[in-house]
Amino acid sequence: MTRDDFKRFQGLDIDFSAIGLEWGGQFCDSFCTPIDAEPVGAIGCDGVHFILLPGDERVFCVDPAMGEEGKFVLPVAGDFRECLSFVVFCRDANPLSQIWWMDEARFRQLLREDAEQTWPGCEEYFTRKNAALSAIARAFDLVPADPFETVKALQAGFDPSVLKFSDEYYDVLGLERPR
Repeated sequence: MTRDDFKRFQGLDIDFSAIGLEWGGQFCDSFCTPIDAEPVGAIGCDGVHFILLPGDERVFCVDPAMGEEGKFVLPVAGDFRECLSFVVFCRDANPLSQIWWMDEARFRQLLREDAEQTWPGCEEYFTRKNAALSAIARAFDLVPADPFETVKALQAGFDPSVLKFSDEYYDVLGLERPR
C-alpha cells in the first residue's frame, strides 16, 4: 500500500519542493541514510530527507543534524498516506522532521510561525504550495491529521537497532561496526 501510494504521489503534477518533499539524490544521501533506503523527498536543506525502508510501511526522517546515535533516523508516519495527511495538516514536511526534539507547545508555535511567515514576492510560492496541498488531499481523499501525538508515540516505540548503516556511518561517528 505505501509503495503504491508513493508511486501515485510521484505522478502528481505539483511543485514538490513547495511542500518540503523535493526530489533529487543530492538531497537524499547522507552518512546516516540507512542501507537500501528508498528516498521519498527532501526539505532541501541540512540534508534532511524522508525515506522508506525495505519491508516496512513506515515513513522515516533522516536528519544528519540530529547529532547523536539513535536519533539520525526516526519514524514520522505509520505509512505514506498518513505521512501525506500530516504534511497537509502542517502545510509542509519540515515540521515532521522537527517533532523529535520539540514539546507540543514548541511544535504549535512552529506551525503558527510558519503560517504567519511572509516575504516580498511570497504570493507565487504560496499559490504553488496551496495547489500542491489541495492536489494531494484530492488525489488521496485525505483529511489533514495532527501529527504530534502519533509521531511522538512512533518515535518513543522505535528501536533504531533495526537500521543497517554503511561503513561511512561508523567511521563518521567513530563507532565500532556491529558484527
